[in-house]
Parts: sequence; C-alpha cells; structure tokens
Amino acid sequence: MEHLPYITQEDMRAEAELFQTVYTSLIREIDRGESLRGKLNDFQLQQAVAHAKDGMGVLSYERRQTMNAIFENFSAIYRSDGRAAAAVWASQNFGCSLSDAGSEDRNDMRARIEELALLIQLKETELLQLYREIHALQQSLAE
Repeated sequence: MEHLPYITQEDMRAEAELFQTVYTSLIREIDRGESLRGKLNDFQLQQAVAHAKDGMGVLSYERRQTMNAIFENFSAIYRSDGRAAAAVWASQNFGCSLSDAGSEDRNDMRARIEELALLIQLKETELLQLYREIHALQQSLAE
C-alpha cells in the first residue's frame, strides 16, 4: 500500500486560503461561460478551472495535488448537482462565499451590461429587417 502524506491542520488551512483566493476567479469564469452557453460542459468547466489555477502560482507537488483534488471535487459536484450545490460545498468546506465571488468590479459589470444592451439592439434591428423582408415577400405572394 502506498504511503499517503500526513496533512496537518495548518496545511489544510493554507490550502483553504489558497482556494478562497482563486475561487473568485473560478466563479467569474463559470459566470462568463454560463452567460454565453448555459451550464458548462466538461471541457468548458476544465477551462474555467485551468484559468483559476493560473492564479495559484508555483506550488510544491503535494500542494498542487491537494488543490487538484479540491478542484476535482468542486467540478464533480458542479456536473452532478449544479452550480448552487458546488457553491454550497465550497462555502461549507473552505469558507468561500458567493458574495466573495460577486465582488467583481462594478465598472466591469457596467461595461458588460452596456455591451449586452448594444448586442440586443443590433439583434433587434436585424430581426426588424427580416420581418420587413418577410412581410414584403408575403405581400408580393398575395398579389
């Protein structure tokens, strides 16, 4: 049997703090992906996790293995039970809160709102043009 390393409470506290720091980045990536595509598939979720891991910096092998296990558990819960259940798990086990993840800069949120409003306006204009064209074709067909 393989000898498993002993993990102290201090080690776990350090890992929890590290996860808390990258949790915000993870949730932002999940938010971004879900706003575009809905619930993330495995590949998209792995991309969000990889993006969050980029913020961890250089870690020892043991710490990296521990963090990989934490992200794997989060991902498994996300896949099976959804984002809310994964957020509850992160909160209960690591003290991560949704308010921490939601503290994104308000200017970024305003910029995104303006971007989406412009996109909606462009799509509405395109739809209006299509409605006009179909109406004209129906009128021609009726005559």
